[in-house]
Amino acid sequence: MPAKVKVKIVAGRNLPVMDRASDLTDAFVEIRFCNATHKTDVYRKSLNPQWNSEWFKFEVDDEDLQDEPLQIRVLDYDTYSSHDSIGKVYIDLNPLLWQDGPPSISGWFPIYDTMHGIRGDINLIVKVDLFTDVNRYRQSSCGVYFFGTAGCPEVYHLSAIYGFVEELVVNDDPEYKWIDKIRTPRASNEARQRLFSKLSGELRRKIGLKVLEMGGNAILGYQQCFDLEGESGIVVRGIGTVVALAKKDGDAPVSPHSVSPIRDCPLPEDSVLSSNLTSDNQSSGKPAMAIKTFTSPTKAGVPAPMLRRSSDSDISVSVSSSGSGGGPGGGTKPTIPKPAIQPQHIDIMEFPFFTLTTFPEGFLIHLCGVVTSRSVKLLDKIHNPDEPETRDAWWSEIRTEIRSHARAMGCNSVIGYSEQTSICDEIIILSAMGTGAVINLGGESGPSFDVCTMSLDRQTFERERDKLNKLHIDTTLANQLHRENLDTMKSCSMCHVPYNENTAPFPVTLSKCALCRKQRVPDVLFTTVEPPSKLRTIGKGSFLQARICRFKKEAKSESNAKEISDNLPFMEYELHKQLMCKLKLRGMNALFGLHVQIVVGETLLLAIAGATAVYIEAMPSPHLPKLIGKELSCSRNLSQKKILDLIHKNKELYDLYITDTNYMGSSSNPETPNTGLSTNNDSDEEMTDLDLVTGNKESFILEIDEEDDEGLNSVLMDSQPPKGISVCNTNCMPGLDNVVSNIQMFTRVWRGELMSNNCKEVSKICDNILKSLFFKLRHMIPCVLMRLHFDVEIPDDDIVQITCNGICMELGQANEKGFAEHDHENSAKQLSGSKLKTKNEVSIPSDETSIDISPLPYIAGAQIDKYLGNLNIFCIRESTSIREDGGLSGFMHSFVSEMLAVVRSHVQSLGGNALLSYKMTECILLDNPHKNQGQCLLNVCGDVVQATYGS
Repeated sequence: MPAKVKVKIVAGRNLPVMDRASDLTDAFVEIRFCNATHKTDVYRKSLNPQWNSEWFKFEVDDEDLQDEPLQIRVLDYDTYSSHDSIGKVYIDLNPLLWQDGPPSISGWFPIYDTMHGIRGDINLIVKVDLFTDVNRYRQSSCGVYFFGTAGCPEVYHLSAIYGFVEELVVNDDPEYKWIDKIRTPRASNEARQRLFSKLSGELRRKIGLKVLEMGGNAILGYQQCFDLEGESGIVVRGIGTVVALAKKDGDAPVSPHSVSPIRDCPLPEDSVLSSNLTSDNQSSGKPAMAIKTFTSPTKAGVPAPMLRRSSDSDISVSVSSSGSGGGPGGGTKPTIPKPAIQPQHIDIMEFPFFTLTTFPEGFLIHLCGVVTSRSVKLLDKIHNPDEPETRDAWWSEIRTEIRSHARAMGCNSVIGYSEQTSICDEIIILSAMGTGAVINLGGESGPSFDVCTMSLDRQTFERERDKLNKLHIDTTLANQLHRENLDTMKSCSMCHVPYNENTAPFPVTLSKCALCRKQRVPDVLFTTVEPPSKLRTIGKGSFLQARICRFKKEAKSESNAKEISDNLPFMEYELHKQLMCKLKLRGMNALFGLHVQIVVGETLLLAIAGATAVYIEAMPSPHLPKLIGKELSCSRNLSQKKILDLIHKNKELYDLYITDTNYMGSSSNPETPNTGLSTNNDSDEEMTDLDLVTGNKESFILEIDEEDDEGLNSVLMDSQPPKGISVCNTNCMPGLDNVVSNIQMFTRVWRGELMSNNCKEVSKICDNILKSLFFKLRHMIPCVLMRLHFDVEIPDDDIVQITCNGICMELGQANEKGFAEHDHENSAKQLSGSKLKTKNEVSIPSDETSIDISPLPYIAGAQIDKYLGNLNIFCIRESTSIREDGGLSGFMHSFVSEMLAVVRSHVQSLGGNALLSYKMTECILLDNPHKNQGQCLLNVCGDVVQATYGS
C-alpha cells in the first residue's frame, strides 16, 4: 500500500454525563478510515478519560487518503443495549500531503453532535507515511496546493499561470434516499456530513489530477460550492486558476508526491526553474516567470519542452526564440525567461478565465467591464441525475456565452470569474460573472514592460535625448521624465478601451484619458476584481448596494421557468441602473469587487448587488443626475435640490477634491462637472463625433414616467455610515493606507417575512443591518469595515434570509513597539448577542491558543511565515427545542459559535495561528415553528497560516 495512516488517541475532557446513576461516563473511541475500524479500551466512570492508546494503523491507497475523512467517534459503553453516541470528529488529511506542510495533526478537537452541539473535547495525534506512486495511471494528486486566496500567496511568487480548471461530482442526498422513509435525525445528519466531506475530497483529487496534467502545482482562487438539488442529488462544484508557485527564496515547492500521471518519473528540482535565468533578473530582486520544462522518460535530466492540450481549455507551450522578444528600439537584450503560456496563445484556450482578483504587476493591460450570463434550467428534465454530463453541458453553455461577451468587447480573457446557483424545487438558475480584460501572461519579466509603447512616442523621446546629449546636459532628468511617463501610462492604460468606438457592438460614450490625453476611456467602469495597486484614484472608496424584489405567480415546470427567464434581464437592468445612479450620487466613476446574486423562491425573485465605488483619475468626472418627467412638481424640484446637496456632501465626505488641472477644458462652475475631454493642441486626434455645444451633455438623466418610480429617490438616498467608519467589500479600502490591525470579524444573520413587493422594504432591511453593525462597532471608531459580503436566500414563501460577513479593521498609528495593537481572542466572535471589546481593551495575545479568523488574504500588522493547508468544513445542526434554545436567533448564534470553535481547533492542530480568506459559502436555515424544530447547514472554508505578529 502506498500510504499508511497512524492515529493515537490521547485523552478526553469535559464529556457529558451519560450514566445517570453515577453521573459519569464509560467512554471509548471508535476510529474509522475507509472500511477499517479500530477501537480503544473503555475508560470507566470518568468525564475526563486518559486513554493514551497505542498507534492504530491504516494501510490505504493514496486516492482514498484524499477522498475519505478520518472519522473519530466517541461513544458511551452499555453492556445490555446499544452504545450511546456522544459525538464525532471529521479530520481532513490533505494538509499532511503537502511537501512543506505540517508533519502531523495533533491537538484538542471539539466532539460535535448534530443534535446537541459540542459535547467535550478529544486529544489525538495523526501522522501519514506516504510512499510516492509513479504509476502513470494512478488516480491521486497528492501534494497539489489549494488556496482560497484569489491572488499570489505572500510567501510565494508565480512561476507560470496555466489557466482555468473546473470539475463537479454528483451523488445522492441521504436526506431523500432512506428506503423505509423513516428518518432518524442523527443518522441522517451524520450521513450527510460524511458524504459532504467525502465529495469535497474527491472533487479536490480530480481537480488536482487536471492541475498536474496542465503542468501546475497549485490552484489559486479556489471556489467550491454545494448545490442541494433535493431528490436530484447533491452536486459539488469546484473552479480555480492553475498556476506554478515557487518560494520567494528560490526553492520551488513542488511536492515529491506531485508526479504528473502522464510521466514515468518524478520531476527533478532543477527542471522547475529554467537554467537560463539572467543575472539581471536575479539582481533586481523581482521574481521572474520561469520557463516550464519537463523531464523526458528516456533522457533523464534533459529539459524537454512539450506541447500539450488539456480538456480544460488550457495549453502548455514551449518557449520559442522568436515572437515578442525584440523591442521597437532594437539592440541586443539579455534573454528574458517567458512563462509557460505565451500571450499570443491565449486565444487558443477554450475558456480563458481566471478566478484571481489580484494580479502581479504587468499582468493587466486593459479593464473593459463586467460580463454576465444566466440560464434557467429544470432539474426534473435531467435524464440521468446520477451522472454529471447534463450539468457539465449546462455550465459549458454559460461559459461559452461569457467568452463571446468578452470577445465582443475586444478582450482576450475574463478575470475575477465566479459561478453560483439558486435552487427552488425543480428550478435552478445558473449564473456566471467576471470582468472582460486584456492581459499579458508574460508578467512583469516580459519584454513588453522593458520598452516604450507606441503611445509614449519613443522617437520623440529619443530625439529629445539626442538633443540633450549634443548640449552635454546630464540625461538623468530625461530618463527620470521617461520613467514618470511610463508609470503614468501604466496607471491609466488599464482604463483604456481595447476597441474602436465606431466598431463597438453596442452604444458607448468614450472620452479622452485625463492623464495621457491620447487613448479613450469609458464614462464608468464596473469590475469584479480588486482595485489594481498602480491605478491612480482620488479620495476614498465607498460601499454601494442595489436591491431588487419582484413577486411572481405560482407556476410549475416550464411555465415557471419561462416566467423567471423573462424577468431576469429586466432585474439585471434594474440592478445596474441603481448602481449607476448611486455611483453618480457618490460623485465617483468606477466600481470594484462587484458581486451580484439573484435568488428564486416559490413566489419571489430577489436580487442584490454590492461593490466598492472609487474615483479613477484617468476617467471623466461623473455627470450630475437630473430628474425629469411629465410634470416637474415642487416635490421633484426639492428632490433635485436634495440630489445636488447630497453630491456636494459626498465630495467632502470622501475627499473628492478634483482640481481643474486634472481635466483640460473643464468647466469653471463647481456644480457643472467637466467632460474629461482634452483640448490640448498636441493631441494626436480630435473627437469629432461628439457634439459638445448643443443639448445638455453634462447631465445623467433620471426619468420618472410612472408612479412606481416615485420611490426611486428614497431607494437612492441610502444612509451614510457615521463619521469615523468607512465601508468597502474589497480587500483594501481605496484611499486609506493607515490600517494597522484586525479588531473584529463578524457574522450577522437576518430572517423575516417580506410584506410588500417593492424595493423599498428590501433596502430598508439591508440598511438596518448596516446600521446595527455601525452601532455595535461605535466604540471601535476610527475603523473600516472590509470584505463586507451579503448572501441572500429564500427558504420559504415570502421568507427572506440575509447573511452578512465582514471584518472591522483599526485605523491609526502603530504603538511604541512599532506594530499595531491586536485582538486575537475576540476576533472571530459573532457580533449578534456578543459583548464586544472596546478599543482600549484590544491587545496583542499573550497565549498560544489565540486563533485569528479573517476574510482578508492578509493580517494587518503581521507577516505570514507559512501556509499549512486549505480547510473546508461542513456541519449540520438540528434541534427539537428551538423555543427553549432562545428561538431561531439563539439557535443560530450558538451554532455559528460552535462552528468557529471547530474551525479554530483544526487551525491549531495544523500548527497555525490564523485562518485567512475565510468564507461562509453555505448557510441554509430551515425551521418548523409548529413542531418546535429547526435545522441549519453551514459550510466554511479558508487558508490556514502561521503568522508572526508585530513584524
